[in-house]
Amino acid sequence: MLARMLRVSAGLELLAAALLAYALMQFGMSAAPAVLLALLLPVAVHAVPLAIEFVTGAIVDRRPVARLGPWALARVWLNETARAFRAFNIDQPWRADFAEPAIVPDSARPAVLLIHGYMCNRATWRPWLIDHGLARRWNCSTVNLEPVYAPVDRYTELIHAAVERLRRATGAERITLVCHSMGGLVARAYLRAHGHHSVARVVTIATPHHGTLFARFGKGHNTRQMRLACEFVRRLAESDEPVEFVCFASQHDNLIVPRNNQVLECAEAIWFERIGHLAMTDNDQVLNRLIEVVERPLPEAHAQGTREKAAAASS
Repeated sequence: MLARMLRVSAGLELLAAALLAYALMQFGMSAAPAVLLALLLPVAVHAVPLAIEFVTGAIVDRRPVARLGPWALARVWLNETARAFRAFNIDQPWRADFAEPAIVPDSARPAVLLIHGYMCNRATWRPWLIDHGLARRWNCSTVNLEPVYAPVDRYTELIHAAVERLRRATGAERITLVCHSMGGLVARAYLRAHGHHSVARVVTIATPHHGTLFARFGKGHNTRQMRLACEFVRRLAESDEPVEFVCFASQHDNLIVPRNNQVLECAEAIWFERIGHLAMTDNDQVLNRLIEVVERPLPEAHAQGTREKAAAASS
């Protein structure tokens, strides 16, 4: 569904670019510069809103660690624009049907379910899975959170099915959830609905755990559930399961404002700098830390607690 929507959007952007090039030539501009200038229009569709987000974040977030000079902020903005263009104009509309990575039936190998964020699909993970070969290191599975504008709670059954399918295919007793943005809220809603016995660890990347200022401008029921301190995020906080959470967060995230809202109070926080919201899913530094976190042993407290609850459930 989202892929079709983005294909239509990309087509409309190209049509608008063609009309702009024609108009510029009618006003006397030669063909080559008119076409080159018009081709910037699809990039501007991402660049302009992102610039507004970054400027807003810089105004709202007055912490010294969050302050960047104009040129440094411009570099972060350009990197985020390039990532957004690739995600929304190339990967997600045209390359989301890549084959699911082959599963190796080895319970000792990390089994990881990747959950994307709002207005995205499984192609969010393509740079890491395909380009960087993460699928050769872990047993990975992906999902598409659809309908696109549905309540977060509606995705829990989809996640439950994917979790159980991955457990059966790999032989793993418990798996790891790696989630970007809204995907972290989906994971928490799943844990609330189905418990934590199938999940060893949850890694959230730029998730608005306490909401975000920009959710007020989004479309769909799910964006209303990501508003600042809304009832949904408050209810999630009251019912979190005892699973190890690790929150990856950027000091310069353009979409999650206030930026501290990316971190749960009970979780380990791993902070990054000079990386935008979507760029967190295609960054070598973030990927290296993610590999380190997913492959490290569980803390004994979490492992022991899970063993005790599993034993109680079977008795």
